[in-house]
Amino acid sequence: MYITISNASLALTIDIQGAETRSLKDVHTGTEYFWQGDPEFWTGTNPILFPACGGCWNGTYRHGGREYTMPKHGFVRKQPWTVTRQTDDSVTLAYTPSEKELEQFPFPCRISVTYQLVGRKMLVQFAVENLGESTMYFQMGGHPGLNLPDYDPNRPISGYIALEGQPDSVLRATTQGCTEPERFPFPQERPGYVPICVDTFANEALIFDNHQITAATIHRTDGTPLARVESSAPAWLFWAPQGQHAPFVCAEPWYGLCDRIGFEGPVEERPYINALAARETWNGGYSVEVF
Repeated sequence: MYITISNASLALTIDIQGAETRSLKDVHTGTEYFWQGDPEFWTGTNPILFPACGGCWNGTYRHGGREYTMPKHGFVRKQPWTVTRQTDDSVTLAYTPSEKELEQFPFPCRISVTYQLVGRKMLVQFAVENLGESTMYFQMGGHPGLNLPDYDPNRPISGYIALEGQPDSVLRATTQGCTEPERFPFPQERPGYVPICVDTFANEALIFDNHQITAATIHRTDGTPLARVESSAPAWLFWAPQGQHAPFVCAEPWYGLCDRIGFEGPVEERPYINALAARETWNGGYSVEVF
């Protein structure tokens, strides 16, 4: 089931399953800004990552002397959410983990996401409410895929990523999708200006941690802007399918990060873990402005 909200400039379509955005269109020109999903490249469009961003080492994490199994990116992206509020230009969806899910994530909670259109921006606001009596630990992330209108299978570069902040170096996720200890330079045509091509994603994602990035703008090959993603998230990933010349790129703000290779500590020590006290609420989010 799909929901569509709109304003004078944009129309946004959301899938009840996973509360995942499926389309962001200009209502006047019909221009589609979001990747639509294609099994040749990637079937997703913008899954919500909770309660894990990336992978846990050996697919497990530890809390309170017990070991739990957790799939990559968590479990809410595959579940139906409930619409709790809707207006012409905004909608809020919520999800409460089931008893079965609490067996792998022992923290009673309620999560919600609000999508709102303001001018030519999509605002995304996450909220996590701890319904339990002890501190809960979780990660949360966005995964928006953005179309590249200049994609041509015969041209090596499909666009550019202009980074804002203090980008310095990246981590690499290799074995089991977990990060290596070393840091690496990233490809730049000039400072903070990254070409979107197969070579850029030869090691899959560019992973910027430590609040290096505050925003990123996707540009056409001629340098004109397409979309700008902004967030206070401490970690950002830029991803396209490894080894493929793809017609999209993902700009992903993460409030969390995958494990380091070999990590076997408690969940409290996972990278950028959020610790939420009993009966408290956490908020985070990001925005996507299109041009």
